[in-house]
Amino acid sequence: MKKRLILIFTLVFSLVMSVTSYSGLFFKKNKENKKIVKLSVEGEPASLDPQVLTDGTSILIANEVYEGLTRLDPNGNPIPAGAESWDINGNVWTFHLRKNAKWSNGEPVTANDYYYGIRHGLEPEVAAPYSYMLYYIKNSEAYNTGEIKDFSQVGVKVIDDYTLEITLDKPVAYFPSVLAFPTYFPLNEKFYKSQGDDFALEKENLIYNGPWKIKEWEHDSKIILTKNENFWDKDTIKIDELHVLMVQDVNTLANMYKNDEIDVINITGDQLPDFKDSKELINLDDSFVWYLEFNTNNKYFKNENLRKAIAYAIDRNDLVTTVRKDGSKPARSFTPEGFPGKNKSFREDYGLNLFEENIELAKKYYEMAKKELGFTEPLTLNLLIGSKPTAKGDAQFVQEQLRSKLGIQVNIENVTYQIRLQRMRQMDFDFQLTRWGADYFDPMTYMDLFVTGGGNNHTAWGNTDYDKYIDIAYNTADKSKRMDAMAAAEKILIKEMPIVPLVFNAKNILIKSRVKNLTLSSVGAEKEFYWADIEK
Repeated sequence: MKKRLILIFTLVFSLVMSVTSYSGLFFKKNKENKKIVKLSVEGEPASLDPQVLTDGTSILIANEVYEGLTRLDPNGNPIPAGAESWDINGNVWTFHLRKNAKWSNGEPVTANDYYYGIRHGLEPEVAAPYSYMLYYIKNSEAYNTGEIKDFSQVGVKVIDDYTLEITLDKPVAYFPSVLAFPTYFPLNEKFYKSQGDDFALEKENLIYNGPWKIKEWEHDSKIILTKNENFWDKDTIKIDELHVLMVQDVNTLANMYKNDEIDVINITGDQLPDFKDSKELINLDDSFVWYLEFNTNNKYFKNENLRKAIAYAIDRNDLVTTVRKDGSKPARSFTPEGFPGKNKSFREDYGLNLFEENIELAKKYYEMAKKELGFTEPLTLNLLIGSKPTAKGDAQFVQEQLRSKLGIQVNIENVTYQIRLQRMRQMDFDFQLTRWGADYFDPMTYMDLFVTGGGNNHTAWGNTDYDKYIDIAYNTADKSKRMDAMAAAEKILIKEMPIVPLVFNAKNILIKSRVKNLTLSSVGAEKEFYWADIEK
């Protein structure tokens, strides 16, 4: 099937089907003839606290049970959601909220809920990994880092129950897109405080203002979302229930799909031949970059030459053709193709193909590292990976590349999705295989990841020049200066190699022909069911 590029652009499918009763691995027959879509996710959501979550599963579910001030439409453009309109006066944005929006407990959604969500994300003791996404707001960074203690100095203000004012540090043209991300979702202060440490741990410890709410939550197995009868736009929502299955084995998923027990699955390159002639197969590029992330607190990986040796030793062309086999592309920069630059795309404008595999250079860097670190015996290093199917194949490829080319022994630590996230946050690894995708449509969604001490910077690496360029990009409205600064930052990142880009990801998704208007996006939540339907 023809491949389609959808960086920021979402893909909408209008496919006709009829709903039939079914018996599945997890569910009884649909005797009530509800419109149900069944999909798979990688594992248990790490958190459903909207200001704390970071992983793809959590973002997908949060996007369906909460609603921000804006939402991305099927073309990837921000549209009114919790806010029905807004005014802009310089750096001051005034949002007018919907007066018919309610929480799932019947309480109105007010400006204070959005105010409190932003405040929650900036409280130093919360340590929200995505707090930096709120730094567009005046004095938000100073409050988050403890430089100021008075939150009234932060540029967010409740004018009345249905009017919220946000003052930015500088003009940000793409701010409405950022507002669609969970960090800006509302939080009901009264309910949050009533739950204490139990908030978001079970379905009873949550209330929702989005299209669906959680009906069942069987940890490490499934989450069932049911239509939220209090949602202001409930008539647009056609799907009665979303059954989110936590099935990690790709072969099990494929069999479930063939047996009509699941509607939407992602498949691996090895599975492509089995479905290559299917009209239900969608091939597409997305915004994820897979990379090795070094813990530079590690006695070996604090050495830049060792990191470079590993970077230059890995043959990415071989990786995508012999292991991935799914349309993925070699990554020799961190920012993928398709994101806007000064004139063309960011990568095109700056020629961001920043290094090439070179075994002789890799060996040179390795010899330099051995002298600097004072070792002569072959190294043994531990590579942490999660349970995602592609991770095992990628890791084994890296393992063999480093063994055969540099004599480095790599032990692969294959752990569950949740444990990898926990160990990543605790910096409990030598190096790890991970990935990053776009949260909004600007190169900054990649570039601000590695500022010194950043909430999602798990390298312990920092560079003052890198931070300076990111600060310039944050604090100028001049498009040319912004892009120049971010390109300079990326060149520093690749020069010092606290991370090693491996692959720009491709996805192969099977969607039952009975599902229509399912939106796929490479920004934020991967799948959006807001406009999805099933024809009876």
